[in-house]
Amino acid sequence: LHVRSRRQRQMCIRDSHSIVQKFTWQIQTFVQTWLPHLERNNRSYLTIAIGCTGGQHRSVYLAQTIGESFAMTHPNVKIRHREQEK
Repeated sequence: LHVRSRRQRQMCIRDSHSIVQKFTWQIQTFVQTWLPHLERNNRSYLTIAIGCTGGQHRSVYLAQTIGESFAMTHPNVKIRHREQEK
């Protein structure tokens, strides 16, 4: 994507930010909906994996944000960034 003006760059950043926020909300809502059912069926863990090319930006942000959100109510949450561990 080649963006010429500062205003166009700001619009792209804003649009990207709102899409990422929506995606974060959708994942959190999905997990919050199904987690009680999984717990009732004696599931001992749930893995949520998020990836993207390179694993340096949005996927890291999403994993961290979602992990921190669930860690508030589930103290055993572990957040792991595979690409950053290399």
